[in-house]
Amino acid sequence: MKLVRKILTSFFICLLLCSAAYGSQPGSKQELDTFNNFAIGWVVKLNKSHIKGFSRMEITLQKDGSYLARYHAISPDSISCRVKKTSAKRKGLVGLLKYIETIYESTGKTPQEARANKFTPVKNIRITEIFSNSGKGWR
Repeated sequence: MKLVRKILTSFFICLLLCSAAYGSQPGSKQELDTFNNFAIGWVVKLNKSHIKGFSRMEITLQKDGSYLARYHAISPDSISCRVKKTSAKRKGLVGLLKYIETIYESTGKTPQEARANKFTPVKNIRITEIFSNSGKGWR
């Protein structure tokens, strides 16, 4: 249930942040809307399927006998979207999706306790993804 809430929160925050970029970006509103929808779906998919995401968190035994639980998630408040027209003669667009992937950790005396305790962010990784659209959708 918490994971579903996180995914929905990510979705709505991404929608708000990406739509806030409309005023300063070249391209039509329709192009921005299309990329915005694609970006939201992409981020939700990333959070859901990350190899080290919440549903597949790593739990390791530490030297002191405690357990460390760790997972990665995209911080929804860090997402920004941008669309540019290409300089090519053919019709084309480039979409930039920037976000911060955060690593969260928790410890406990047992694996179950480590998974249930409060997670704290320990590292942020800045990521920029570049997508193109030559009339066949975002890739």
